[in-house]
Amino acid sequence: MELDILAFGPHPDDVEIGAGGILAHHAAIGYRCGIIDLTAGELASNGTVEERKEEASRAAEILQCSLRECLELPDAQLEVNTQAISRVVKALRCFRPKIVLAPYYWDDRHPDHSTAGELVKRAAYLSGLKRYPVEGTPYRPQKTYYYLLSVERQPDLVVDVSAVYEIKERAIRAHQTQFFHSRQEQALTLVNDPFFLRFVRSRDSYFGSLIGSSWGEGIVSGAAMSVSDLVKSF
Repeated sequence: MELDILAFGPHPDDVEIGAGGILAHHAAIGYRCGIIDLTAGELASNGTVEERKEEASRAAEILQCSLRECLELPDAQLEVNTQAISRVVKALRCFRPKIVLAPYYWDDRHPDHSTAGELVKRAAYLSGLKRYPVEGTPYRPQKTYYYLLSVERQPDLVVDVSAVYEIKERAIRAHQTQFFHSRQEQALTLVNDPFFLRFVRSRDSYFGSLIGSSWGEGIVSGAAMSVSDLVKSF
């Protein structure tokens, strides 16, 4: 299956937080979208691997993604090494996405977020090298964009996700073990504090205001963006 957009997340639920609206929006207008979780989130304070896998699958269905897979790299120990690069390259050569989404990595507080962005960036380049020793026909995505998680930064580009914002929120809520403190045995964490989802809504509302819409998701290009026709770009 070839994809139009493939989003990589270090843990299940990261893509939903930073780019769930982008995926829902593009899926709704007919593009094939997919998610690859680099880890299973096995070291999370709440939720088992099995629970998180079920939640991730449910969230992908809500977003109308064509696939969701996990590369099963080690949680909290992500590294930009040969093994990790090879797994990402294999996925890129298999699904051949036009656009890749990855976490913004320059100054994210979470080490896995930073490593994931750098890992995907490097793999997206190496995937196009004919002699890079991974199975599959060499392929390099047209563009890699970086979505924002816990970083406060002005985006280079804002996607209007107003029409699908309720879908994004449903996809986030599908991760019950992570975002809701409902059982006594659950640990209190940053993301299951009600403040966290208010932060996500506030950020997305602010990004939307930058383009005159109710809700927006911001991405960073990582490089200068070229336009050859100013009229058609609007």
